[in-house]
Amino acid sequence: DVFKFAGDAVLVLWRAPPRELAKTISLVLQCSRQIQRKCGNRDTHVGQKIQLKIGISAGPMDLLVVGDRRRQYFLICGEALDEVCEAEELANAGEVILSATSWELCEQHRLRTRRLAGKRAVKVGGWHGLPVAMPSRRVSPGYRHGTDVLARTPRPGWWSHPALVFQLDDRVPLDLFSELRPVTSLFVQLHLTAGISTVDIRTLIHDASRMMLEILCPHKGEINKIVLFDKGCMFLCVFGLSGEKLPYESIHALQSAIQIFNSCSTMLLEIEAVSVAVTSGMAFCGVTGHPLRHEYTVIGQKVNLAARMMVHYPGLVSCDAVTYASSRLPPYYFKELLEKKMKGLSHPATLYQYVGITEKR
Repeated sequence: DVFKFAGDAVLVLWRAPPRELAKTISLVLQCSRQIQRKCGNRDTHVGQKIQLKIGISAGPMDLLVVGDRRRQYFLICGEALDEVCEAEELANAGEVILSATSWELCEQHRLRTRRLAGKRAVKVGGWHGLPVAMPSRRVSPGYRHGTDVLARTPRPGWWSHPALVFQLDDRVPLDLFSELRPVTSLFVQLHLTAGISTVDIRTLIHDASRMMLEILCPHKGEINKIVLFDKGCMFLCVFGLSGEKLPYESIHALQSAIQIFNSCSTMLLEIEAVSVAVTSGMAFCGVTGHPLRHEYTVIGQKVNLAARMMVHYPGLVSCDAVTYASSRLPPYYFKELLEKKMKGLSHPATLYQYVGITEKR
């Protein structure tokens, strides 16, 4: 099942009892081969080539459901998730990498592999005799063992954007939800302490999401996505979606950002630091995925920029030049940041730290 979209990455999850993990990994490898053949290389109309890489891991995982009656978010966590992120990072374009645990559990006699220097993960060079299908059977929801693939959605009916619930019930065609519109994106990253338990993670995300919604709602902001993934615990919040547009949107976003930063820093335990980034600009807002597994999201260069800023400027509230200019706030609300090299951005415009109103000023 396609479990989660996160930017240019997709998390796919197989659930299976422990005794069937070896056969399930073989099935996953068969799927990976077909995915690489069909989607491994693709040319876009703007001349950019898209290449695919795949990481595979296996083991126990915990399914977390956080939120309230109005909004529900599905997450998984566990060592297997950490391993699949590591395997994907080790992979180059066109490659399939097995994590150390999935290599120990798989049907090794069927595979041709190569060890990665200094790593326990292995690169899959080929395979023979892999199954083309698994026996049809029902898997109890109680099983918490599984195999997951990270290839650089929630269940149907679960939507984080409450404005869409009525239209979905009326079965409006999904393509009518999609549009290009100017929005402001706000990324929040919570740096979790090492060794935090699953119970504490669930409590922390529940408390953080509730706290953020209390801050965002008066400013017409929404939590669009919560992700436990390759960038740790991350929240994507959006201002300016359909029916929620306000004047002076940049000010609303910056004020929300500094409140979220201060509240999370002082009130949440089990975190080492908070990073927040704000950008403004045109983005695709709409439905991505398959008709049976899809979600409402925002995609665009400015969204990517906010994600990069969140990672490269930790422990503060950062914003781009467009947000800085459109807010029309006095310059002493900001500090200019040193330029850093960020993936996919050769020469980003000037970036700023938003400090808000301080006692000194």
